Amino acid sequence: MFNNSNKSIAFVINSLEGGGAERVICNLLRTMQDTFTTQKCKVYLLLLDDLPEEQQCPDYVEKVTLNAKGKLIPSYRQLSQWVKTTQPDLLVSFLTRSNVVSTIIGKWQNIPSVISERVNTSSHFATSRTGFISKFMVKAVYPKATCVVPVSQGVMQDLVDNYAVPSAKCSVMYNAYDKASLLEKSQIAVTDLPQKPYCIAIGRLVANKNFTLMIKAFAKSDSQRDLVILGQGPDMPALKALAKEQGVESRVHLFGFRENPYPYLANADYLISTSNAEGFPNGIAEAMCLGKPVIATNCQSGPAEILTGDNNTRTESYLAAEHGVLCKVNDIEAVAQAIDAMEPEEVLKQYQVKSQQRAASFSYDAMHETFTKIINQALVN
Repeated sequence: MFNNSNKSIAFVINSLEGGGAERVICNLLRTMQDTFTTQKCKVYLLLLDDLPEEQQCPDYVEKVTLNAKGKLIPSYRQLSQWVKTTQPDLLVSFLTRSNVVSTIIGKWQNIPSVISERVNTSSHFATSRTGFISKFMVKAVYPKATCVVPVSQGVMQDLVDNYAVPSAKCSVMYNAYDKASLLEKSQIAVTDLPQKPYCIAIGRLVANKNFTLMIKAFAKSDSQRDLVILGQGPDMPALKALAKEQGVESRVHLFGFRENPYPYLANADYLISTSNAEGFPNGIAEAMCLGKPVIATNCQSGPAEILTGDNNTRTESYLAAEHGVLCKVNDIEAVAQAIDAMEPEEVLKQYQVKSQQRAASFSYDAMHETFTKIINQALVN
């Protein structure tokens, strides 16, 4: 039960562009709406960057847009000034830059900070040119937060083992999904579905999602289906060129970003995810809510936790696991074999049932209960 009336709470995120964390923070604000309004809490949403918005903030929240242009120092200065002027009782942040500046500001201005980590930090920054700087900042700053909220057990383990975050400060909160809403959105008609049966992938077209590997594995497989990829990003031209080079240009459909991806997902036979790193992959969970079988690379962290129930599952090639098919990371042959393994109709039907069973684990009631405890604890500290 939430027991903090008349508090002011400032949620902080980089922007409301079309990513998973942005969607989750808006869903969390909606989930907490009745509680916050009943307890007469003043709720803000601070956007560090002034960018086009793909997610909708609930009306009861006062949205404040800063203009830090993706930079750390301007983010700190602008947010610090706003916090100094407004003096909220609690800061709640999502994503690394927001987490770092919110924690520092909270320490300096004696305001508790709750930071949500959405990705496996070690894997996420492994290929970045400035990754070592980000890792240094996480290790220096995250342990100073009042509470750290990893999106999965795997993300928590990485923070504890490699970034000096005390496990006692961590509270895992899985993403939650409104199955009824997803089903409703999936029924909306669209006009550009492929004529042939297809599998689907959804995500930002960036190196970390490894769509390059996906297209190569798809071309190498014996699948007779098409492949639909929903997402926008800097890798779009290279991926189109790769599909042509691999001889699957007519079967790979790069549709770009779709505000409502669910009709495409609902009409697909199964989902493929080939990420190098995840926190808690929303696309996988949402596909399972719609009863879709899943193939996913065994990256840190999230896929193994969802598909096997054990974040420490190891894969030599691919594994037909309890709730989906898990592949070795960055292994074209393994993903191609997994695609072939998923093709038979009886396998698809088996995993349709398994997906629906597993999806029941991720409810809004569970998210509300967990987040309420986190806020109560943070405000007491």
